[in-house]
Amino acid sequence: MVKQIYKITFLVLMVSLSSCVGTRYLEGDEKVLFKQKIKGNQNISTERLNDFYTQEANRRLLLLPISPYVAFYEIGSKNYNQDSVVAELERTREELDAAIKKARENDKSGKAKRLERKLNRKEDKLSKKINEGNLLMRWGEPLAVYDTTSSQRTQEQIELFVKSKGYFDAIVTYDTELKGLNKKRVLVTYKVQEGTPHFIDTIFYNAGQDTTIQKLLVENRNESILTEGQKYDQAGLSAERERIEILLKNNGYYAFTRQFVEFNVYQSPDTNNLQLEVLINKPVNKSVHKQFKIDKVNFTTDVNSAYGSGKRNEEVFNRINYYYYKPAYKKKILDQRVFIRPNQLYSLNSTFNTQRQLGNLDMFRFVNVKYDTAGGNFIANIFTSPLDQYQISNEVGLNVNVSYGFPGPFYNASFKNRNPFGGIEILELSGRVGLEGVANFTDQTAFAYATEARLNLTLTFPHFLFPLGNELKSTFALLNPKTKTGIGYNYTDRPEYDRSNFNASFGYSWMNRKDWIYDLRVADLNVIQSDLTEAFSKELRRLDSVSSRGSQLERTFRPSFVSSSFINIAKNFNNYGTDKERASFLKYYFETGGNLLNFKGVRQLSEKSNLEFYQFLKSSVDFRHYFPYGRESTFAFRINMGAAKPYGAISENTLPYEKYFFAGGSSSIRAWAPRRLGPGNFAATDDNGELNYDFEQFGEIIFETSVEVRRNLVNFLDGALFVDAGNIWVFDQTPEREGANFEFNRFYKEIAIGTGAGLRIDFSFLILRLDIGFKLYDPAQPEGERWTADKWNLAGGNNYSPTYNIGIGYPF
Repeated sequence: MVKQIYKITFLVLMVSLSSCVGTRYLEGDEKVLFKQKIKGNQNISTERLNDFYTQEANRRLLLLPISPYVAFYEIGSKNYNQDSVVAELERTREELDAAIKKARENDKSGKAKRLERKLNRKEDKLSKKINEGNLLMRWGEPLAVYDTTSSQRTQEQIELFVKSKGYFDAIVTYDTELKGLNKKRVLVTYKVQEGTPHFIDTIFYNAGQDTTIQKLLVENRNESILTEGQKYDQAGLSAERERIEILLKNNGYYAFTRQFVEFNVYQSPDTNNLQLEVLINKPVNKSVHKQFKIDKVNFTTDVNSAYGSGKRNEEVFNRINYYYYKPAYKKKILDQRVFIRPNQLYSLNSTFNTQRQLGNLDMFRFVNVKYDTAGGNFIANIFTSPLDQYQISNEVGLNVNVSYGFPGPFYNASFKNRNPFGGIEILELSGRVGLEGVANFTDQTAFAYATEARLNLTLTFPHFLFPLGNELKSTFALLNPKTKTGIGYNYTDRPEYDRSNFNASFGYSWMNRKDWIYDLRVADLNVIQSDLTEAFSKELRRLDSVSSRGSQLERTFRPSFVSSSFINIAKNFNNYGTDKERASFLKYYFETGGNLLNFKGVRQLSEKSNLEFYQFLKSSVDFRHYFPYGRESTFAFRINMGAAKPYGAISENTLPYEKYFFAGGSSSIRAWAPRRLGPGNFAATDDNGELNYDFEQFGEIIFETSVEVRRNLVNFLDGALFVDAGNIWVFDQTPEREGANFEFNRFYKEIAIGTGAGLRIDFSFLILRLDIGFKLYDPAQPEGERWTADKWNLAGGNNYSPTYNIGIGYPF
């Protein structure tokens, strides 16, 4: 052990001593590119111009003149011999190929397959080592030896870009400055003189003799990317060329491409005003472009199927010719998802929508739409290949999204039956069994395992189950409508209690043409029943007797009937979650509970039943945004707010426990344990009157916001620094929880703040997140004592010890 510690210490010292931007690795007159910056630009962002660096400086540690990445690379390269790795790859192939051949000769097919998988793994590993170097080399990066020609190319590219933005007279120069004691560090400064921008004064279209295209362009000019009076931008011309191509393709011009669109720019003398001509060039040997009208639509539903061979059956439905071996699908349903019709002009949008909406049915392996112009006719051919009717999937894993407790195994399984009744429905039976370590409710120091089991049966229809005409259903088909109905049963077995929840639901989902996703649950019904041990019943009564601490756990164990309707509205802007470029995510949620109690019969039943009934309103909004900056860094933030309010005498001013808001935990305010923050400035205390965070806290109002800076450290490992802020509140003050209610004149003083750092380990198939948080501002303390950095205790043992969080994926 001591020897291993010495090795690690030696490696750390070697990296530290050799990391000073890598100057010790320079040879002769070589210099290292230390830093680059851009000055003088006023209208074009520096962030955008940074993209044109043709040589990048080495990454540094926290902006210090230290580059451990160069040291990693250099240390790794000294212990790397590419020829020996190539030889090892060849030797491995020879040995395993011989072993595979021998296994096949002995009719050991299982062993041969195992050896083939082993060979593939070793080939991938060694090929990566040949192409990218050993592990340390992949963690690091080569020294950025300064190259003068790279600066010249960067200067030229920046100048071209600035001119493309309308600054035709722009001039870009650069200076170099030597830094450091040995003058081996190069600082490059690019100086941008933008000059005066040029503006588009007039736009006119010229389609020559093609009067039909001329008319289309003029009629749709209000949708143009370019407008008179705007600054000239070459990127705008490219976008306008694409718009015109799509416009014409949606109006029958199947063979038209953007290469036919040309721009001529004329500058007025002694001014910065430009006249822009949008020119549509004519095709070769023709005076006008041809408009294509669809003569026939063919739909083959079972390409590459195993139904049989020979000639397919043919059926005409709503002017579409269907071809199939077996009549597997209702043509009435398929017809709603086809937007291509005979005697209509060709449309790119209709083609895309047909392909997309047929694909959304989850019935086909692929959906292809091809057009045939042979023989003087214009024929649309739709080809689909069916997925397997029955599909079984399963998953075994470890519960590592730990709120509190310990990880445990889980098993998921699902059975899917496609088209069980011939109406393109999907019937799915899914289940889950999981085991997770938890802290014992009756003894917080004891360790126990909880078993969770879930079984759900859902039936999904590819349209709205609602009395609508065929024409309306075809119109709504563009929205990818679905009707979902299902039943489910959840069971939890803990040492203290057994808990069961029977659920039934019915609702709709759809997506509009701007990619907003809607999920409307018309009815969501839950019957909840718990069976408590005697010890736990006593504990709940004890907690109820000391409700001044804020504990309301007993509410969640009452036999209850919870009915509600809700709608989720969400949109993913620019593929949020890929971390490739600026993106956002927005979700609205609104729920109304207890609607069935408005019916006299149900209300009378509730009065006679031993079940708890509730009426309530709940709403929330969640916004997330991130944008990359610099090299492999991302800035992300989130705002989440909501409110829930019970109403009606039957609710007794109480929400179902699951409908309350909770704060704290790995995806909330990470400096607090899950469900332990708030509400307001309420301070839960133990028997000795000391502040105690052992009790769950619930609220009716929530506000949370988080800011996080993420940066790649080495290859698969990212680091993060974060600040979280927020709290929960209740609407009405109660004697048991003084300071828990929301008031405008003090709520801002009760926003808790936590800060910390974390690591994200990228396993390619998942991201494991490890965060450590510290309470920075605690509203449970008296005013004047709420800043708590001076109370931090890294060794643990008090309320201001670090809080550790484990999770899967990013927190937002």
